Amino acid sequence: MTEKINAADAMIKVLEDWGIHNIYGLPGGSFDSTMNALYNRRHTINYVQVRHEEVGALAAAGEAKVTGRIGATFGSAGPGAVHLLNGLYDAQYDNVPVLALVGQVPTAAMNTNYFQEMNENPMFADVSVYNRTAMTAEQLPHVVDEAIRQAYKHNGVAVVTIPKDLGWIQIDDNYV
Repeated sequence: MTEKINAADAMIKVLEDWGIHNIYGLPGGSFDSTMNALYNRRHTINYVQVRHEEVGALAAAGEAKVTGRIGATFGSAGPGAVHLLNGLYDAQYDNVPVLALVGQVPTAAMNTNYFQEMNENPMFADVSVYNRTAMTAEQLPHVVDEAIRQAYKHNGVAVVTIPKDLGWIQIDDNYV
């Protein structure tokens, strides 16, 4: 029988498999499962808390410029996502790979004018080479894997939007 794992923990394992050592971000309610996963994996991936999402995106872009490896950042739903844009454009203009994980309201609250809900995908269309919303917990590690692949392939920004509830769902621990 396959062991189970939270989808957010599976996602963090994907980051580790790609050699991501640091992730920059500001915690928010829409990102609680990811924060929990980062705590669970704190010995293998370094979470750097910033005071503003823009700084996190700029730090990820800077890391990519200095190391040649993908930088990673995140922002919470709504305003947190908007604040990522300046740093993501910096990465785009310098053709460096950056992964941006973006929080979203729970799937049941999407399209209901829920607090801090917005359709984030159009906002990131111009800055990204890959821009997707995970729709199921099982998709989450695979969508993040493909995002990193596309960021490297095109030396650009990849954005994955993650509804709040997906990270807590138990999935098979069979990501390859």
